[in-house]
Amino acid sequence: MLRWVLDLARVRRARRVACAIISPMVAKSRHRLGEIPEATWANPYIVGFLVMLITILAKTEIGRIEGQTLCRVQAKAWEDITGIKSGIVGEDILLLSAARNRDFESGCHNAVGFASHLIGSSVLGWQHQQFDFGINAATPWSERDDLSLLWERLFDAHVFDHCDAIEAGADRASIGHL
Repeated sequence: MLRWVLDLARVRRARRVACAIISPMVAKSRHRLGEIPEATWANPYIVGFLVMLITILAKTEIGRIEGQTLCRVQAKAWEDITGIKSGIVGEDILLLSAARNRDFESGCHNAVGFASHLIGSSVLGWQHQQFDFGINAATPWSERDDLSLLWERLFDAHVFDHCDAIEAGADRASIGHL
């Protein structure tokens, strides 16, 4: 019972940090790009990018985390950040990872680069470091120009491209009905 309570507390803490850092950046993306279609959240690159970033932030915040505890952090933070309560993101992660999907892997790779920039050092030793994310700092992460520009390049650009592809597909479908 005690282990379950400790795991629950770790999940909440890790989720809170991931959401506090990622949610404001996603909100700025929504403001810049307009509404992000629900289908975009299933894009392999976006899944890889967000889930890897959630994982890095969680592991950096609370140290060693794996298995079911990590899965709960990823799923709950994903729901909070995206607003989608589908419950299938865990399955998507496993399928994309097992298939070695290039877009998924690219998203994961870019999340590592973003996290390194966010933290200010390599995240290669992330499981063994504690880092003060300064959630209540005077300048929030989402307001740092360097991170905002990197976020736009690594997240917004892919969302925009995916939305264009959805729109182009809809245009082709409407032309086919003429």
